[in-house]
Amino acid sequence: MKKLEGKVQHIWCSVAITKKMEDVFVGLIINQAQSGQEEISEYVVYFSSLGGSPFSAISLYNFIKSIPQKTTIYNMGTVASAGVPFFLSFQNRIGVPDCSFMIHQTTIPRTILPEQVNVFDLDTQRANLIATDEKTQKIIHKETAPKAKSPLTKKTIEHAFLKTTTYHDNKALSHGFIDKIEIPKLPDTGVLYITDQYLATIAG
Repeated sequence: MKKLEGKVQHIWCSVAITKKMEDVFVGLIINQAQSGQEEISEYVVYFSSLGGSPFSAISLYNFIKSIPQKTTIYNMGTVASAGVPFFLSFQNRIGVPDCSFMIHQTTIPRTILPEQVNVFDLDTQRANLIATDEKTQKIIHKETAPKAKSPLTKKTIEHAFLKTTTYHDNKALSHGFIDKIEIPKLPDTGVLYITDQYLATIAG
């Protein structure tokens, strides 16, 4: 693959993982690629999130894995739940001191169910929850094991999901969630911000 030469795009992203966030993040990168302006050689994302949609998280994971640019991400404090697969999609992963990662079983909002629920509806959602748990656990195992001094086994990850588990900075480093612990230095200009305030300005 031809090595890209261009600028580094910095993105501050401190929002829940939602379909809207997914569309905005993916659209930003695709629009830059199609704009005909200076090529981006690397995306550096400064990320914190309490979670959100596990379905969008897996879509984002696959999108980031598919782009040709170098990718780097910082855990700026807390990455939880659906934020973890997104974080693990990046090539270079760094955590600030005292950062943490939290994993647990997949949940869905009650509003996703119809007002009147039958056995088929419940079985369908149960199957979706199990499948999403399995996909997320596979991502965690696949992406952490090669970087870990103390790799998590598939059984360990499954057990961690069942009881809800938080890995703080040193444990996260040992288990391969991050490559190192350090404070980043954001550039003075050129940072794109994806925040709740910004998303509120976008229709949809």
